[in-house]
Amino acid sequence: MAFIVALAGSLVIVIVTASAASADCVADPVTGEVHCEDEDDGDDGGDDGGSSTCSTSSGTEIPCTGPGGSVWSSSHQCWVGDVWDPGGEGAQPPPGQTNQDGAWHICYWPPPGSSWDPVWIQNGEVTIDPVVLAQRAIASMDLDPIQIGIVPESGPNRVGLVGLPVWMWVDSPTDDTFGPITASASEGSVSVSATASVANIVWDMGDGTTVTCTGEGTPYADHYGKQDSPTCGHRYEKMSTDQPDGAYQVTATSHWVVEWTGGGQSGTIEFDLTTDALPIRIGEAQVLTQ
Repeated sequence: MAFIVALAGSLVIVIVTASAASADCVADPVTGEVHCEDEDDGDDGGDDGGSSTCSTSSGTEIPCTGPGGSVWSSSHQCWVGDVWDPGGEGAQPPPGQTNQDGAWHICYWPPPGSSWDPVWIQNGEVTIDPVVLAQRAIASMDLDPIQIGIVPESGPNRVGLVGLPVWMWVDSPTDDTFGPITASASEGSVSVSATASVANIVWDMGDGTTVTCTGEGTPYADHYGKQDSPTCGHRYEKMSTDQPDGAYQVTATSHWVVEWTGGGQSGTIEFDLTTDALPIRIGEAQVLTQ
C-alpha cells in the first residue's frame, strides 16, 4: 500500500491496492496500552476502499479506525473514542469550560509507547479526518467486480480456436460495476463527497499474458466475423488442454479511481476489484482428408 499525505496543505492522496494488509488495534483493558497488528484479509475479490490507512504527523501509516471503533484525529494525533466516564462524580471540565461546552473523550495514542488519556473536546470541534468519511462514502457505494463479456463463451460445449480473435468487454455495465457513481458521508459539521469510476481493466487471460483495456470494450456480434476487437482483444497461441480442467482461467481486475472532496481537503483513492475465474476452452481446427 502506498500512502502520501501533506498535513500542512490541502492535498491528501491515498492509494489502496488489493494486496494491502489491514491492521487491527486492541487496547489492553488493564494497562490502557494499544497494540496494532498487520494481517492479510485474504479477500481475493480485492479491496473495496474501506481499509486505507491514515497518517501521523511523522508520516507513520496507521489504521483510520482504532480500538473500540475510535477514529483517527490528525488534530489530536490519536484515535478519539467514546466519552470518558471515570465514575463517581465524573470528570470536571478544564478551567473556563463547563459540561455544556464539551466533554472528555478517550484518546488512544498510537504505538510506540501507546496508551490512552482523556482529551477535552469542545462541542462542534472537528475530530474526524475527511479521509475516513471518504472511505465511508465508498463503502456505501457497494461496488462490485464487472460481469465478464467474452467470446469465445465459457461453457462445457463452447470451444474457441487457436489463433482466432478473442473479444473481451464489460457485460451489462452498471453504476456499481463500472461507474461513475457518487456518494457522500457526514459527521458533525464535516461532509465529504466521493465519485468513483473504473479507469481500466486488466484481463488475465490464463495463458501467462495480461491485457489492459480502457473503457467498457466492444461486445461481439456475428457480423464482425474473424475481425479483431477494436477496443479489447487477445489471441491464444496454443490449446488449453494442458490447463487445469482443460481451460484457461480468465479474470478481469477493475482499477477503481475515487476523487473525493470535503472538510477543506481533497484526494484520490485507488483500489482493485477482481472477478471470479471464468474457464475458456481453446482447441485447434481439425482438417479431414480422404
